Formats: sequence, structure tokens, C-alpha cells
Amino acid sequence: MSARDSVTSSTAKKNSRDRKNPASDKERTQAYQARMRETHKVLRVYLENEVKDALVGLCQDEGISQSELLERLIREELVRKRGT
Repeated sequence: MSARDSVTSSTAKKNSRDRKNPASDKERTQAYQARMRETHKVLRVYLENEVKDALVGLCQDEGISQSELLERLIREELVRKRGT
């Protein structure tokens, strides 16, 4: 048996999904939301169409999600305010 075979033939479970009884889409969504609630809070806002379009454009330019961009902008503003 080669070194590669010993690594790939491990009896340890390779992933956490149960292939015999897979979770439904609803169950996976609920689990994801529960994990997110541990470290995040929901922010639901209404933006003017022009502002929303600008947000989407900035996110596309940066290659990040709207959530990531808003977090970054808020953190930068906190640093700016604390620095003055």
C-alpha cells in the first residue's frame, strides 16, 4: 500500500453530510441561519434606488458581497471617527 492509499483509505468520516439521510433544503437553510445568528445580526434597510444601484456597482467593482462592503465602510468610518 502506497502512502497515497493510506491517506485516501482513511476510515475517518470525510465530511459532515449524511449521504444516507441528507438534510432537506429547508433544514440546511435553518442550520445556516442558526450558525449565522451566533456571530451576526440581521440588518434590513430601505435604500433609494440610486443608492442601491451604486452599492451593487461598488460591490461588483470590488468583487465582494453587499454585506462585506457595508461592514468595511462602517469599520472605516469608526476608525476615522476615533482617529479625530
